[in-house]
This record gives sequence, structure tokens and C-alpha cells, in this order.
Amino acid sequence: MARSVIVRSWRETTPEGIEDELASLWREVAQEERVARAVMANLVVFRERTGARAGDRDVATEIPIEDVAANHPSRVIVIDHDYEYRPRSPIAAGVGVLRFGPPNARYAVEQIAVHCACAEESLPSIIRHLLRGDVPTSVWWAQDVSAVAPIDPIVSAARQFVYDSRRWRDIRGGVRALVPFIVRERRLDLADLNWRRLTQMRYALLHAATVRDIDALRAARVRVVHGPGDSALAWLVVGWLSARLHWPDSTRIPIEESTEADAAVTVLIGDGDDEWTATMYGDRVVVKHRSGAAPFSLPVPAEDKADAVAAELRNLAHDTCLDDTLLALARRFSAEASS
Repeated sequence: MARSVIVRSWRETTPEGIEDELASLWREVAQEERVARAVMANLVVFRERTGARAGDRDVATEIPIEDVAANHPSRVIVIDHDYEYRPRSPIAAGVGVLRFGPPNARYAVEQIAVHCACAEESLPSIIRHLLRGDVPTSVWWAQDVSAVAPIDPIVSAARQFVYDSRRWRDIRGGVRALVPFIVRERRLDLADLNWRRLTQMRYALLHAATVRDIDALRAARVRVVHGPGDSALAWLVVGWLSARLHWPDSTRIPIEESTEADAAVTVLIGDGDDEWTATMYGDRVVVKHRSGAAPFSLPVPAEDKADAVAAELRNLAHDTCLDDTLLALARRFSAEASS
């Protein structure tokens, strides 16, 4: 679990005064106690907002930025983009130093918040001046990607792009928004928190499948049922199976919504006495066979959003399997649209 903030020092400032105010804050902190200045990455947190002030407390409470910074010390740059008001420059800024840890091992990180009310074309230049050049940069898109598409110059400047497809209201729109970055920016590491949730489900399916089950999978004798709010999870399963088993893009896979809230997603494979299911709950994945074979389960590690984001930031690995899944879904959606 992420550690809570011990001390949060904060000042409002102007965009031009960010670095000077940060330097002043660090001097004050050094006079109060001995603390290590920790930074492993630049973490740009992007949100579309209206009427917010830089440094609003809900910057830290609405999404667990401080807990992420505690687990993966970073220079955190929170960008609140006001899409309704369009002056030429940022209209507010704030800086902070967040201190964590016990008295004998205290460490601190920087947080910068900028409320931008400018054209999207101006955002990269604003962010570029705030990045440290000696550490990797990750962008955490704290928005529904299908509703607020990633801004190309911001994402292209990053090593990693973190998002959560569970927030998507439009699965097809989310996939369409990300595919150009896969095609053009093969160096960009996509990290989907929802895809991370599927890890144990994928392990369970690989472990449980026999030769006969593989034949059923290749023949696409599959149905997927998801719980309320987890349609993206179901589509990720379909995209993963499509990519791994090379299903034709026109293959129809039934996806249904269940009223049962306990199960996030269930994959039903085969039919009749040969049918078997894999169901993902909050704490485990359970595999059952109608043939009478003994069921088995895999535990799902308990992980909150802060832990998940920090783990992805530490990973910094290219997930080719996720890329292939999104590309398979894009082809499938295109085939549906043209049929």
C-alpha cells in the first residue's frame, strides 16, 4: 500500500515563478529537517477541467497522485486544461514539496500544478519547460480517452502513456484514439490499468486449455459475459484472443452484459458437455469444466489504483501483447463498420 503524505508544503505562484518558488520551498524544507530529494521520473498528469484553480485540493484526492508519488518518487506535473476559456497562456500555477517516510528516512518529491486555458497547440511548450531531462517521462491520462483524445505532441514526447480503459464510455472511440500511437510510435509504452486487471484471467486461460480446448478456441466457439461497467474488459479479452488465435476480423463473438455485479468477466468456451468457463471475480479467477474435471482458481492480488499506476511506472516495458490486442480490435471494428 502507498504511504500517506507526512507533510505537504504548497504555494500558489505564476507560471514564470514555478522554478524559483520550488527552490525557495526546498530551502525551507532543508531548514526544518533532513530529507532526501527523490526523483525517478517526470509524471505528467493530464485532465480536462473547467473552472479549477491550480493547487485545488481535489487534484490530490480525486485521483491518488500523492500515493503514486510516494510509491514511485517523481516530479509530478498536473496539467488542468480548461477547454472553454482560451487566453494565450496558463492562468494559474502552484508548486509543492511532499514529504514521506519515517523521521530517519524521510524523502520528498516535487509537485507542480498548472491550470492551462490555452489552445492545445500551446500545451507541449508549457510542459516541456517543466520536465527534467535526466529521467524518463510518463503521461498519465486521467480522462476517458474515448471522450478526450490524447494530444499528439504531449504523448509523442513521453516514454510511457498510462490510462484506464475502464473509464471508456465508447470502446470503439478509445481504440481509434490509441491506434495511431501504436502504428507511428512503436517506442511508446502503453499501460492500461484495465488490461493489468486481466493478467490472472489470461494466465488462467493459458493454464486451463487442453488440445481440444484450443481447437474450440481456434474455431471461435466462445462467448463473453461481463458485469456492469466492465464492457471494456470483455472487449480486451476478445481482442487478445483474436490476436493470439488469428481469428478472421469478421468473426462474430457474442458479448453480453450480466446483472451480477460479483463477476467482472466470464469467458465460456466450447459447448455442451465440453464447455468450460473462466470467471474473474475481485479476488480470484475460477475455471470450471462441465466434463467433471476438478475446478481450479488463481488468486487476484489486491491492488488499488495508486499501487497499479506506480507498478506500471516502475515497469517501463513495451507490452507488445497489448498493442496486438488493440490493433486486433481496430480491425474487428473496421470490419463491423464495413459489413
